[in-house]
Amino acid sequence: MASSRRLRHALVSESLAARDDEELAALFRAAPTSGVGVGGGTSVLDVDGISVFAKRVPITDRELAHPHSTENLFGLPTSCQYGMHRLAGPGFGAWRELAANLNVSEGVLAGESESFALLHHWRVLPGRPPVASEHQDIEAVVSQFGGDPAVRTRFEELADASSSLVLFLEHLPDRLVDWLNDPLGSAETLERQLFDAVAFLGRREVLHMDAHFGNMRADDDQIYLVDLGLATSPRFDLSDAERAFVANNVDHDADYLAMRLVNWLVTTVCDLPVSTSDDLAARNAFVRRCANGDIPQNMPAVVAGILARHTPSAAEMNDFCWRLVDGDIDAQYSGLRSRPASGR
Repeated sequence: MASSRRLRHALVSESLAARDDEELAALFRAAPTSGVGVGGGTSVLDVDGISVFAKRVPITDRELAHPHSTENLFGLPTSCQYGMHRLAGPGFGAWRELAANLNVSEGVLAGESESFALLHHWRVLPGRPPVASEHQDIEAVVSQFGGDPAVRTRFEELADASSSLVLFLEHLPDRLVDWLNDPLGSAETLERQLFDAVAFLGRREVLHMDAHFGNMRADDDQIYLVDLGLATSPRFDLSDAERAFVANNVDHDADYLAMRLVNWLVTTVCDLPVSTSDDLAARNAFVRRCANGDIPQNMPAVVAGILARHTPSAAEMNDFCWRLVDGDIDAQYSGLRSRPASGR
């Protein structure tokens, strides 16, 4: 990895580790919350002249009573693991997000990948970010998950949380829009780097589960995959149902990225609108036709090659996401690789 990146990490990690809780809290007072999402609140801190991205993840008393536990402490259904529901689920716990970040950062520091943010430091601190607007109506989210009592309990305990697990992460450039605005120039590099990132996650036994473009950052040369809030792993303390889920979804990240890559290309290069449900249905039908070999002959060669490689998986994932958005909480993704070659 670049020596400057390693040096910044060492300097920031040492500086943060030397500060007590009050000194860390002062950093947050000097840099108000810049965003609040379903996974927590975010801020950009100044640490000795180096920008640091801080994510405050609310942590419940139940989690604090089981430090570093990657068990599904609330007994949440595996349907909460998918990130494509109309309303986001409650997440499986702060300790899982920490474990995934520690795993990935270890690999980046070992030179196995450049595609992820380094975790400089972590700390449990008093205080928590505001509740995201998407989770203001707990009843709506619980209803979406079939009234599952475990989902309700998780949300109720999150609402009572008074502390946060704070992840101090490498601050990354946000120039992804430059890549996305140049599909013909960037598509092949984007494809290669994203699937290299997924291969790295596979070697590290991590499933990201939420690799959309909003969870990517970029500089001039490199794409970074961020936000491990929905990550899972066979290394975690999984229930039998969760272990089966991980095994069945081993190809999820690759197929999900295939869908995002293909949908971006067909909407930008082919100028397909996506503003209505009818538009989305037409886009999905176009992707399915390409998956069946009907790629328009006037398609630029770079795009045609990517569509030939990835539309089979993208078409399956589009159909699956449609089921989730329509409210099918029992939908489980198995992908193409587990299916007979003769059928879909």
